[in-house]
This record gives sequence, C-alpha cells and structure tokens, in this order.
Amino acid sequence: MIIGGGPVGLALSIDLGWRGVECQMVEARDGSVGHPKMNQVGNRTQEFCRRWGIGQQVRDLSIPEDFPRNIHFLTTVTGYELGRYEFPARQDVVQPYSPEFMQRCSQIWFDPLLRDVAADMPNVTQLFYTRLDRFEQDAEGVTAFVTDTESGEDKIIRALYMVACDGAESAIRDELGIELIGDQSLSFNINVFIKSSDHAALFPKGRATMQWMFNEAGMWADIVSINGKDLWRLSIMKLLLGTEITEAEAADYIRKAVGQDLEFEIYSILPWMRKRVVAERYQEGRIFLAGDAVHQMSPTGGFGMNTGIQEAVDISWKLATVLAGWGGDKLLATYDTERRPIAQLITNEGARNFTQFAKLPIGPEIDQDTPAGEAFRKEFTRILYDLRMDREYDTDGIVLGYRYEGSPIIVPDGTPEPEFDVMNYTTTARPGHRAPHAWIGDGEDKSTLDLFGRGFTLLRFDPTVPIDALVAAAAERNMPLVVEDIDQADIAEIYARKLVLVRPDDHVAWRGDTCPDDCLSVIDTIRGA
Repeated sequence: MIIGGGPVGLALSIDLGWRGVECQMVEARDGSVGHPKMNQVGNRTQEFCRRWGIGQQVRDLSIPEDFPRNIHFLTTVTGYELGRYEFPARQDVVQPYSPEFMQRCSQIWFDPLLRDVAADMPNVTQLFYTRLDRFEQDAEGVTAFVTDTESGEDKIIRALYMVACDGAESAIRDELGIELIGDQSLSFNINVFIKSSDHAALFPKGRATMQWMFNEAGMWADIVSINGKDLWRLSIMKLLLGTEITEAEAADYIRKAVGQDLEFEIYSILPWMRKRVVAERYQEGRIFLAGDAVHQMSPTGGFGMNTGIQEAVDISWKLATVLAGWGGDKLLATYDTERRPIAQLITNEGARNFTQFAKLPIGPEIDQDTPAGEAFRKEFTRILYDLRMDREYDTDGIVLGYRYEGSPIIVPDGTPEPEFDVMNYTTTARPGHRAPHAWIGDGEDKSTLDLFGRGFTLLRFDPTVPIDALVAAAAERNMPLVVEDIDQADIAEIYARKLVLVRPDDHVAWRGDTCPDDCLSVIDTIRGA
C-alpha cells in the first residue's frame, strides 16, 4: 500500500507494477498538479523512465531540444549582467556516462504522465480522492482506514507493507514519532506561476533556463523557464516568515524582477519554506517512508524529487524480492542503511548551493550607473566565478556517482573508494556503485543498463570463465539470475573484472575474475540473508 500520489508515490507504483507486485495507491487529490514546484528530471530518474518505457514521452514533454540551459546573474532582466554560465541545449549535449540526459520536464506534465502509466498497469490500483484517516500495524501487516471523499464511503485496506510518500507534512511520519533532523528554516519564499509570451522583455540578454536577480541586499529572486515558451515561475526569496502577497503585489514583484512592464497573467501564488532536514529513520516495522516525508532540501540543484524516486526504486526491488520469497530477512532494513546517508549528502549539497549566495558582495552600488557601480559589479563577477556557482548545474558526480559504501548487502572487492566529486563522475564498476553505462554493439540503441532490472544480472566478459557454481548457488536460493555474455573489449575495460554481479537497481553487488570460493555465502549476502 502506497500513501501519496505525488511523483515519488507514482514512481513507486510503476516500479512495483513493473516488477509484478500488486499495490494500491491512496491519494487525497486527483493526481493533477496546478503549481509547478519540480522542473528537472535528472539523469538517473530518466534512466528509470527508460526502463519503464516512457523515456521518449518525458523528452516530448520537456523544454524544446534547442532551448539553451544558460544561467544568468542580473540586477534585473533588463538591467546589468553580473555573470553567466552557458550550457548547451539538449540537442547539442554529448553524454558519455548515461544513455539518457537530464530533462527540463515540469511536474505539471511529469506527474500526470506517471499517473496515466500506472493506471494502465493491471496490478496497480489507484484510489484518488481518498483520505487516509488512520492506520495500524501488527506483525503480519498494515491496516489503513480511509474515506472516499467523493462518496463519503469508509473503507479498510489491508496490506503486507505500507510506504508513506505523503509529502513534507507527512501525517504518517508524525504518527510514528519520526523526527526530522537539520535546519527547518533556511529561508521563507513565495513562488508566482505566470504566463507570458513577451520574450523581448524576458530575454533581452538571450534565452536562459534560469535568471537570478540581485539588488543592494543580495540575491532576492529568480525566474525559471517552465516550458521555454510561455510559462514561467518567479521565486521571491528571503521574505519574513509568514509573508503574504496579493496578486497585485505579485505583479509588482514580476515587474521589479524584469525591470520594466510586460504582458503577463498570474496563474497561482505559493508560499514555501526552504529547509535542510532528513528523517532520523526511514522505517518503522512494516512501514517505510520516502520522498519529502523523509527529506526536504533547497531546490538549488534540482535534487529533491529525483532523490525520492531513487528511494522508490530501492524500496521497490527490495519489497518485490521479499514478497517473491527469495529476499532475506535483513534485506528490507538496508533501505534505511543505504538511502539515508545518500539523502543526507544530497540535502547538504542543496543547502550548500543556496548558502553560496550569501558569500557574494552586497551594496547599493550594484545597480548604480557610476564608476563605483562599475567597479562593484566587476568585483562581484570575479567573486561569483571564484565561488564556482556553476556547481549547482553540473552535478554528474552526485547524480550518477552516489554509492552504497559499507552496505551489508554489498561484497567489497578490496579496491579503494574513488574520491567523491559533486561535479565529476568517476566511471567505475566497483561494488556499491551504479553499474556503468556503455553502448553494446556499434550503435546507440542498447545500453548496459538495459540488461538490468527485475532480478540479478551476471555480466561475463570472458566466456571461458566457469560460472556454474555461482549460477547453482543462485538457483539453490531461488534467486533469479540472468547471465549476459559481453564480447566487447571497451566495456570489459570499464567493468575491470571478468565477472560482475549487478542488482535489480543497477548497482554492482559483487565482482571478481573467477567465481567466489563460497558462492552460497555471496548469494546470501547480496539477497539480505
């Protein structure tokens, strides 16, 4: 049973459905999104979308392929330029580390896509307009008492497990007494969702995905492109807690950010609090938590939803494995062990990106047309580049390079852990890391990642290496194991061992040049027994 039908709950229902697990999703709303909060589908999430067969649909719903991903730093859109980072449009990107590329696909389209995909799965039941009133758990399962808010009918749902994807204000988390640890108030902000086709006013310095605004007090707003055409989001930052603005005041903020009047229409206004918090634990008995229910982070980096979907896939394959009967009794506990440190790392990175803005100089000279103003802006630009403010937008290392170091279901091979670098991804098939992408054959149709998913996969790069003992050990434990022989020297070099055992979530569980001395022990370790 999944509580919450946002992107994490929907992704979980799709992945469970894809694995053949019966699940019910309970959501109080109708599954649509009126105000875009998430606008970035990261590389790793897009790899999962590829697995589910919707990669192209996400691309079709994203910002046009020729729209540049440039970032501008300005006094106003029509004012002084303080710096810029230019990133190529999607059509011009060369991505050597993944079969997929990050997409600028807003939640207003991404969520409904996931909703519709899940609805078509025969083993996924969606209960929209359904409110969770209370729940109980015992040694055998979880009982939820819910109400159909359209008919008023009360229902009782019984499930073996429950996953709470019920958002930042998670009632399930609170009922379980799970605390959020960290900074509860980095800043109070208000988003304004608008429509405007006035590109002359919005892009006098060229098209950009994001435009940051600075005044005498520092960074105060940004304008984000939602679809590259006529939908935009203005974020007004560092407001006093509880500030409320009228539509007329929101319009004034829009004109202030742009630096002139323009044609626009306001769709919605949404206040929100920027936080840096991670739950003290991800599990309570048969109840697991994922997404904003267990971590809330600054959107500077676009990590929030993507981290939640990584969690959905992690708990999905582990639940599916246990329900199938071959997962060990310690497997589900590794959800917290593996994922919570990653959430802490990513949450800290989002906060770091935001707090970097406080290191930039402030002063009334920033927008003055004087020699002092020109000198101030020149120094501002120098510091901006010295601070490497592009780090927020160039994060292959954190998106693809996260690893489950020290996990009890990973068999280490004794090789040293490569240094973690947020911006730079180190290609490695070391146990605990995501198995590297490489194209199989001459074209770009099939990736190594396309070989993985429902069960474990044994890659063999030398067909003369005996694998009967490992295959037999997996069979003895009823663990699904598919053997893939790859006769391609470039891929063999990347994977660095003749045998590599990959988990259902694409992470390497074990590798070696020959079968292990005790194959059964390795199989029991990686299946959580």
